[in-house]
Amino acid sequence: MIAKPLRQLLKLLVPLSIAAVLTGCWDKVDLQDIGYVTAIGADYEDGKFKMYGEMVEFSAVAKSEGTSMPTGPQKWIGHGEGPTVLVALTNLIKSSQYQLSIENLKTLIIHERAMPMLDELLDAMNRQRAARYTVWLFGTRTPLDRLFATNSIFNQSPLVSFLYKPDLMYKQASVYRPLNMQLFIQQQNERSYTTALANITLAKGVWKAGQRPLSLNVPQGSFILNYRRLVGYMTEEELTGLRWVLPDFKREMLSFQSEGDRATVSVDQSISRLSGKPTGDSAHFKLRVRLRVHVVEVEGQMNRRQIETAVSEKVGQEIKYTYERALEKRADILQTRLNLYRYHMAYWKKHASKDEWLPGKDDLTIEVTTKMTDTGKYDLH
Repeated sequence: MIAKPLRQLLKLLVPLSIAAVLTGCWDKVDLQDIGYVTAIGADYEDGKFKMYGEMVEFSAVAKSEGTSMPTGPQKWIGHGEGPTVLVALTNLIKSSQYQLSIENLKTLIIHERAMPMLDELLDAMNRQRAARYTVWLFGTRTPLDRLFATNSIFNQSPLVSFLYKPDLMYKQASVYRPLNMQLFIQQQNERSYTTALANITLAKGVWKAGQRPLSLNVPQGSFILNYRRLVGYMTEEELTGLRWVLPDFKREMLSFQSEGDRATVSVDQSISRLSGKPTGDSAHFKLRVRLRVHVVEVEGQMNRRQIETAVSEKVGQEIKYTYERALEKRADILQTRLNLYRYHMAYWKKHASKDEWLPGKDDLTIEVTTKMTDTGKYDLH
């Protein structure tokens, strides 16, 4: 038997010995000592990568009810240069005065000049342990330092903008499909997939704070890429037909004329299906699009059938226009090669597996059907 005083001593020594081997908080870092990069821009010029970083002030992010935004700068922009991506980022870190972290990185913007270096850029960004596949991706033709130096509406956090939350606008106007890193790499690793990467630019003076024009980030046109290769660029006008075949379409407005009368409908649903039919050395495709719409305004005497017919014709014309403009740029914007790869492998291997393969202008038939679900507060004439 162990004496009572000895047992009490053992009870005291056990927790002391455990505490002695614990590491404690030796690697603790205060938040104010770290600079969190929320957006990175990549450019390539004169044989060097030029990496731009944007940091947003904590007080501008964590705005609580009843408090006002800080009156000083809400974000800081820096840049570094180097022969590789990480050397350029390292040079950016050296002048930051802070320990920089990309663990909260939300957006990556690739300048058009850097797109030929896409392999090196994606490898460097995703090889890092802290990198996330939820990062939003954009292309641009605008100088990156100007692109980051924008304003905010309502003095909101800079993170409440198209640059950081493109999905918010997509719910109202399904023109530019938001792409995150995961989806972008999935598409670019697929040899037959054609990707439309939104071009982000600046709009100044569309909105004002009092009499002061605001500079805001907006999408305008898209870069067309295939298998990590830049194919070309399409303007917003040239892309009008692409919105009707996007796989996760949300909502879009469409204005049209019929026999001198004008109307506008809200397209609440657009479901498309592409089918291919190879015959010999050629292939013909049929694109079926089904729309569900409701009327938001009417000028003149139009009935339900006239509106449904006019909408179907207008959407069919837009799709055909986008298809033909894309072919002129050597781009397969409607994914005809992907359809052959998935459902007609033998034909794809023999013909469409070649990079130069494209369908002809007359190889696509478009069939659009429209169903009106609501006429608003008023009946149609």
